[in-house]
Amino acid sequence: MLLLTQDYVQSGSGTKQYLCAKWDVMQLETDIYSRILADIAQGELVSGDRLITTLLAKRYDSSVNPVREALKLLEGEGFVTFKKNSGARVANFAYSSMRDVFEILQLLEPYFLSWYVSNASQESLDKLARIHQKMTLLPKHEASQLRQLDTEFHWEMYRHHYNQSALVLWKNKKLMLQALLGNLTVKPSRYEAILREHSHLLYLINAKDEESAVRTLTKHVKSGGDYWQSNVALES
Repeated sequence: MLLLTQDYVQSGSGTKQYLCAKWDVMQLETDIYSRILADIAQGELVSGDRLITTLLAKRYDSSVNPVREALKLLEGEGFVTFKKNSGARVANFAYSSMRDVFEILQLLEPYFLSWYVSNASQESLDKLARIHQKMTLLPKHEASQLRQLDTEFHWEMYRHHYNQSALVLWKNKKLMLQALLGNLTVKPSRYEAILREHSHLLYLINAKDEESAVRTLTKHVKSGGDYWQSNVALES
């Protein structure tokens, strides 16, 4: 059973917080699972990298068994593959799957937002505004931090929803998307569009205009999918 008992966990560096779903297993295995997943999402571990249990155990200050169990969980979610004679590796995510991920997000996110518009607390709205402010202050070349703040913004809207199973699916797809995007840059035009779209969405949520907010969010997710798919195609 998956639990969403903690929004963020610390990576191995201890300097950033990352979004991770947590499994209801032994706490140590849960921690290793989350940290490996965070490192994959942030590009510390990239597609094709060998995942040697002894080295991972040293990296995360753990014994070997919790690492093995965490890798099995990650294999079940499609983040890790096991091959005979080569062991575990970070999965080679096919860029064609990006379309599928964005289509799933287009279905899930309006569902979450529709509920949020009617149930958002002032505390949560204030937090959204603070996250958006951080986004506006980022240097234009900080693509990784922009994606992290974008994820935090959306997570703040969705994390209160009662459908925990749907939230786990959303988290899984967002993490996969982060792994797919890696260190791709964000063009200035797209950067400005992201800020405008989030600003307008925040305005509509505060106005409790559910229909317009859902329409704006759907357009935001679609435009993001179109942008990244076209740019990945150019770099392939």
